[in-house]
Amino acid sequence: MNKVTLQISLAPSDYKHAIHLLPHQIKIFYNQVDEILLTYDTHKSKGRFGLNWEQNNKLLWDYITEFASDKEKIRVIKIDYSKQKQKEIGNKYFRLNQVPAKDWRGGPFYTYFFGLNEAKNDFVFHIDSDIFFGGKSQTWIDEALKTYHSDTKILFISPLPGPPREDSILINQKYLPYKSKEYFFEFKQMSTRLFLVSKHRLLKDGVHIEDLLTLKPRELIRAFYRKNMPYKLPELILSNFMEKKSKIRIDFLGNNEGLWSLHPPYRTEKFYEDLPILIERVETNNLPITQRGNYDIVDDFFDWSIAKSKLNIKQ
Repeated sequence: MNKVTLQISLAPSDYKHAIHLLPHQIKIFYNQVDEILLTYDTHKSKGRFGLNWEQNNKLLWDYITEFASDKEKIRVIKIDYSKQKQKEIGNKYFRLNQVPAKDWRGGPFYTYFFGLNEAKNDFVFHIDSDIFFGGKSQTWIDEALKTYHSDTKILFISPLPGPPREDSILINQKYLPYKSKEYFFEFKQMSTRLFLVSKHRLLKDGVHIEDLLTLKPRELIRAFYRKNMPYKLPELILSNFMEKKSKIRIDFLGNNEGLWSLHPPYRTEKFYEDLPILIERVETNNLPITQRGNYDIVDDFFDWSIAKSKLNIKQ
């Protein structure tokens, strides 16, 4: 069976959640992969993506290097933005000599492709640092590889988005059933929050990713206002690439309890304080019924009222 690299992207702004979620993520996948690559961003983002960057820079770097020091599979590297490295990655994926550092929002762009490039193995399972995992399957990676090899249309594959419902429905998502398999779903788009991909399949026959610049007036204005370059979000670029090449993404639960993911839609001080409790509840499947089928953490699981009130979101 193919070897797999688990690649986790980290940045100083991730410090408050990463110190709790990184051990949780590593525990789930340590025995399923051959390499764990922690990439650490050195290019400060603008706006919310760069919050507390200077304050947390040394704290998070010291934490992850200490955390990895006694774990044989883990490799920690700082993201290399040198012209030589950008040319190497740019030529491979974009036919460019330089890769955008950030997207039009100031969010990460180069980090995703750097992580893919530096992984030692062809199969790379990328996850963002804020993702929770439930089900705790220790066979999900092997099952994912078998599914991937069985269908050349698959480009990306991921765990089930949210804990499973008895009626096999995913809430607020656009999908198709995949080959009438239980808890297997087909998508036309990908998400950069988490994905397993074969670099060989992504770049097969010298395929390169194109159309990087946004032409949407609203995004152009916001990019100009925040002094960011007007590059599209990587997941949009890769989703357009999927459509062009008639590729799909598959999300599936897997055998027994399977594996599923959860994402926190907001951040509050109370959320950071309660993270150990939330992780324990996810790992023990202690969830409200309303969370099932939902990928984002719902209000019944964690009270988001403070975050919503600040954003003027109706509750």
